[in-house]
Amino acid sequence: MTSVQQPKPEYPGKLLQAAAIAKPFQQSIEEEIGVRKEKHLPVPKLVGILAKPSPPSIAYAEWTAKACQAVGINFEIWKTWDDSTVVNEAEKNEAESLQNFDLEADVEDLILAANRDKSVDGIMVYYPIFGGRQDTYLQQIVDPRKDVEGLHFFYCWNMYHNVRWIKPSQLGCAPGTTNEAELVGLDSNVVDEENVPEGFCKSILPCTPLAVVKCLESVGVYDSKLPYGDRLHGKTITVINRSEVVGRPLAALLSNDGARVFSVDIDSIVEFTKRKDNEEQNAPTSGYKKSSKVIQAHNDNSSARLRPSHIVQACPYKDSESCVRASDVVIGGVPSASFKVPTAWMKQDAICINFSSEKNFESDVRSRASAYLPAIGKITVSMLQRNLLRLVDYKELAQRS
Repeated sequence: MTSVQQPKPEYPGKLLQAAAIAKPFQQSIEEEIGVRKEKHLPVPKLVGILAKPSPPSIAYAEWTAKACQAVGINFEIWKTWDDSTVVNEAEKNEAESLQNFDLEADVEDLILAANRDKSVDGIMVYYPIFGGRQDTYLQQIVDPRKDVEGLHFFYCWNMYHNVRWIKPSQLGCAPGTTNEAELVGLDSNVVDEENVPEGFCKSILPCTPLAVVKCLESVGVYDSKLPYGDRLHGKTITVINRSEVVGRPLAALLSNDGARVFSVDIDSIVEFTKRKDNEEQNAPTSGYKKSSKVIQAHNDNSSARLRPSHIVQACPYKDSESCVRASDVVIGGVPSASFKVPTAWMKQDAICINFSSEKNFESDVRSRASAYLPAIGKITVSMLQRNLLRLVDYKELAQRS
């Protein structure tokens, strides 16, 4: 059960605690580390790469170090700068410049060194560094066998296309070459997160979107009576943020689990929904007839997956208020202190989750929401640690195979 603070009479909604949601995951991780020690197996080692002395990044790295120490994971921080160096304001501004090619090369060297280091099981980089394509490039040179953040394109492709099961030997292969077809015919209630098909493993998911999913599971938004992969069927969710790191992946994950998702961003609103069947993918969408080669390619690609993936389309609602009013769950991720979702917009007894460093909901949100989670950082770190242990398992399984 998730522990909560006692609600005030005027705010009947539950105030959820990230620490309580993260606790069972932390206990499981600690137990698994203990078993490895008893069997004299190597303790997993995680490296966090800090590009610049940014206070938020340093604080997050130190927090990660404490969290890893608490469960028995070896954690090291690799920095691009020497602590004995005194950096003045001008040098700091230069370091954060988009044209600081020396810094990009230094981060690249640290990533490549961690890729080669056989003692390193997991790599995380504290983003943003430059933003945009430079950060995307750095994400793609992390060895996918060590990518605890799930940001490598191999994992992104699997996530967006709803490919959940891969073989350890396939880690890092070209997108679309993984094949779930061997699992076709198995009972969908057997092939789920707790019942791993023999010879297969779960694809790694990005930590923060996965943390939000675990929050929704903990408060019962996911219906365990429904088949795995459709347990959000009938739910409407608004995600306010469409960043490539959190907002868009989260919308994809939720819609792939059956939800209707309104993805609200600064300049547009789109709707994510799960594709009903493979035939729908071949239907014309813009007035032209698809070639037979495209239709065949669609069919071949679809046959390699157990489940259809989501589609993105224009949203019937043209404003964020209408989206929020129609939603069972509202998720905020806007990095601005001035942005607040008005409580008056909330559907009575909605679930509200905030993953931004700023509070995106008004202080009286629990007067309408049945539950409110103001931060998810501790759950995100638990997901990162869980990804690390999974990658270690996959490496050892691949070696045995």
